[in-house]
Order: sequence, then C-alpha cells, then structure tokens
Amino acid sequence: MSANEPLIAAIGFITIVEDSNHGLFGGYLILNPAGRPVEFHCTAPVKPNRAQQILYGPTLQPYLYGEQIARTLIERSKILPRIVCLDQACAMCVRPLITVPTALVERKNFEENSTCQIPWKDQTLSFLPEFPEDKTKIEECLQELLIEFDLLEPFGRIREAIVEAQKAAM
Repeated sequence: MSANEPLIAAIGFITIVEDSNHGLFGGYLILNPAGRPVEFHCTAPVKPNRAQQILYGPTLQPYLYGEQIARTLIERSKILPRIVCLDQACAMCVRPLITVPTALVERKNFEENSTCQIPWKDQTLSFLPEFPEDKTKIEECLQELLIEFDLLEPFGRIREAIVEAQKAAM
C-alpha cells in the first residue's frame, strides 16, 4: 500500500492533551474496521509563547488544535483513513485543509432536524455545513465496520498512549 492511500473503512482519531508544564500533545490513532490499531503518532509538545497568545487572541486554540497539530498528524501518516474523528470542536477547523471527511464525536442527543449530524449508537457525529458531502462518506465508512464500537473509546487509548510516551521520554 502506498503512502496516503485510503484503507477500506479505516477511521482516524485525533485528540489533543494539554499538559500544564509542557504544552499541547496531539495523538492520532488509525483503526481498521475491527477496531484494531494500524498506525499511531503523537506530536512533540506545542507551547505558544506570550507573543502568539496576544497576537492570535481567541483564534489561538483552533489554530493550534486544527491547523498545527491535527493537520500535521494527518499529513505525516502513512495511511489515509476514510474519515477522521475528533473529540474537540476547535480541531474541526482542520477540515478545509485536508481531503478527508471529519466528524466531531460527542455523547449527546441527535437533533432530528439537523442536517449536519449523524446518529451512532448513543453518540452524535457532527460535520461542518460547508462540507455536506461528508455525511454520505461518513455513513458509508460506518456501515463498513466489522464491529460497532464506541467511537469515543479510542480517544481514551490515545490519551493513555500520550501519557506513556511522556513517561518514556523522561
């Protein structure tokens, strides 16, 4: 398989962990249709300096989460998943920068008249209204899963792996 070639029903999961001493760590886990890992990456810590905090103001968090961390993780991976799931809304700004559909996974009620949401078990996957084609692609990918797993669970795996990577680096 060549670099960045889509894998059937592979799903990427990205979360960002904030460490008060070191800054932000991004983690990216790609799972196969059976929910098993096929690729994992984490970033070095990203810590904005005071000048960046002042100049970026309220746009700093989306910039760091989406443009800096999520985009870098996706672009540097060997496998291009069919969809990328995120658990932090501010990271959704990565979507215009990549070709892969993205979804914000939350444990909240599905709103029946929403055109930008997909129900999945007791979760809701939201996508950006600027990318209505993402809905079909996300639904198709979910239908190809071999097992119906909790789409929030992989984020916990990523957070634990980041903590372990931090321990190993010390």
